[in-house]
Amino acid sequence: MLTHIVRPSPALDTFTQPLMATLSQPQQRHLLEMADALLVTEDRKTLAALQRQFLDSTDAANWADFLRISPWSASDLRNRLRPKQLTWLIAETQQRDGNKVLFINLDDSLGKKDKHTHCLEPVDWFHDHNESTPRQPRYHKAFCYVECTARAGNLTATLDLRLYLRARTVRRLNRHRPAGQRLTFRSKNTLAREILEDLKPLLPAGWTIYVQFDRWYASERLLKYVHRQGWHAVCALKSNRKLQGQRLSQFVITLRHKRYTRVRVPAANGHRTTYFAREAVGRLSRLPFDVRVIFSKRHPRARAWAYFLSTDLARSVGQTLRGYGSRWSCEVVNFYLKTQLGLADFRVHSFEAVDRYVVAVHLAWAYVEWRLAQERSPQIRCYGDLIRRHQEEHAKAWLSAALQEALATAKIEPVLQRFLGQPA
Repeated sequence: MLTHIVRPSPALDTFTQPLMATLSQPQQRHLLEMADALLVTEDRKTLAALQRQFLDSTDAANWADFLRISPWSASDLRNRLRPKQLTWLIAETQQRDGNKVLFINLDDSLGKKDKHTHCLEPVDWFHDHNESTPRQPRYHKAFCYVECTARAGNLTATLDLRLYLRARTVRRLNRHRPAGQRLTFRSKNTLAREILEDLKPLLPAGWTIYVQFDRWYASERLLKYVHRQGWHAVCALKSNRKLQGQRLSQFVITLRHKRYTRVRVPAANGHRTTYFAREAVGRLSRLPFDVRVIFSKRHPRARAWAYFLSTDLARSVGQTLRGYGSRWSCEVVNFYLKTQLGLADFRVHSFEAVDRYVVAVHLAWAYVEWRLAQERSPQIRCYGDLIRRHQEEHAKAWLSAALQEALATAKIEPVLQRFLGQPA
């Protein structure tokens, strides 16, 4: 098999070194090489496939042990990565336009596995909201994670990735764990609050903070938490939520004589979609403060309504909906994590080992986001361009090393065998 990496990327090494100060030298080497291989490997990213990318490869069991039994903490690395991501995002934004508005987006996603998978602890049956219909629910064998991205201007930084386990999964796993190693169930809303609590001391003073999430996270508890911090919440709502004592699906009828507000929301590809919206200000059930609820649909004669909430009463309907569009950054991150960095390709068994693998993927992705912000140009316009640039740099180093060794030894066949990964 053709190798691709002679030595780890110097740019990746520069980015990761400050984050790995608490790790031993072998641990730093394993993590750096794993992150580099995740960016270069184009097949399924099993540990063996990642190891085969290196000219001087070692046993894949070394990386398996690094994830399974090596004494290092995924939480410590996550806590170091979070402020680094937010720091460069704030600095780049202030340098470019000085717009002090920060969108914090929360979402969750599924990483699908084969339906016969049963030995990987975080993997269980999950309901897929995107593929399900009211009459035909869809379930997948998968693992679930909650993510948090920050968006300022046209820059995005992924701040957190955390695994979510169902309550029944936690109970099943704890039956086989000693008392000191049992897992604690945390709902998605609890994980979201924990992420925001960890972010709170890192957020810059004087900035307007919008926390955005979909209707599955729009609980009274999370909305109250965001309001107490002095931030604004923007989220979708289910039709059965009550405004001024009426379900939203009924309340919208009382607005039928109000004019529509036309809002054009730009998509990631530059196209603009027009929405027709009406608004009302009032109290949502079990919330002690006023909110603005936006009733939106794609066409005046359409029957289906979408409902959105904003706690910023001074912000216009257009600004609110356009800002909510920045949540698309979560979908972009999910796409690249799964298709380009192999987030769902892990084969390790325990929850702790999978959590470490997720942090390694997050580290590689954070490098891509940081470097794209530094090198954006007509040639490097998206994350895929940056990943290809990283791979091209390795290809250049690989070819240069092969030519130098051929010139030094004056023998071509041994060099071909070594660099093509063929047995002697």
